[in-house]
Amino acid sequence: MVLLRQDIQNQFLKAKIKLLAAKKHSEAEKRRRMRINGQYETRRSVLPNLTKKDKASVLAETIKQVKELKKKVSKLQEDSSGNPLKNVKFPGGADKLNLEKCNNEGLVKATLSCEDSLGLMSSILRALGSVKTKVVKAEIVSVGGRTRSVLWVQGLGNDGLGMLKSTLKIAMHKPAFKMRRFTQ
Repeated sequence: MVLLRQDIQNQFLKAKIKLLAAKKHSEAEKRRRMRINGQYETRRSVLPNLTKKDKASVLAETIKQVKELKKKVSKLQEDSSGNPLKNVKFPGGADKLNLEKCNNEGLVKATLSCEDSLGLMSSILRALGSVKTKVVKAEIVSVGGRTRSVLWVQGLGNDGLGMLKSTLKIAMHKPAFKMRRFTQ
């Protein structure tokens, strides 16, 4: 009799645990569906040529828009190669820094490509100021969270090229806001 009672209690507990697990799963699925539907609503409000509002139409129009945007980016990249400012290119996927002397007047061309972030340009300007240089020309392109800056600077001494390179590397990887956050 006691064993029967314990067996019934165990079965009841197992059923209760299964019921709780099913309820949690159901709630998680409901939250997931709500997130997905919210994203579809956002997408519906952004798509310009959407006539039907069902999910399949939204996905089809999104794919069409992405393809069109990729074509536009390719065209822009092709057009920029024929541009009089043909040295201006789109930012690459890898962080890069290149310095080259342009002439005997002390003009240096600094080309850097890195992740765009808050405070990046301030950090770059501070880095340039720390080695006593002056920016005479700048071309900056930011696309998709990446930035490519081409800066022509003057006032760099003979031994300042290495110093400029190291300060710009630091500025690229540790913009002002990141450094402040760690020092406080």
